Amino acid sequence: MQNDNLLKSRFLSLYCMVMADGVVEARELEVLYRIGRENYHITAEEINNMIVTAGSSFTAPTRMEDRVSILYEMAEIAWADGVIEESEVMLLARYAVRFGFKEENSRKIAEFMIKQVQDGVKLPDVVKMVLKA
Repeated sequence: MQNDNLLKSRFLSLYCMVMADGVVEARELEVLYRIGRENYHITAEEINNMIVTAGSSFTAPTRMEDRVSILYEMAEIAWADGVIEESEVMLLARYAVRFGFKEENSRKIAEFMIKQVQDGVKLPDVVKMVLKA
């Protein structure tokens, strides 16, 4: 499993997406906690603690698979309420840049991730698409 700082940083990225439009929707939180439970095998209490004790540390993932996974999960949260806000697209694009993608491609990357989630494409298939490109 990943080290604590990397896990916290990853979850803070997801939590930022919940907060992106200024409204915390119950469905967005449900997706956040589901991702934590299913993808990271962490409890709701551990997620709560990460959010509360997070601070401002940020550790960008080094593996492409991890970068794609976080962006996809952020897109899942953005789409959880069935509405994509411009602030959510912009946040996703900013994270793409933070993860080392070129700024001029960041919006296209954000829109691609959102479209994959909207179309029901599963994460492993998205990772394969990106790695082949």
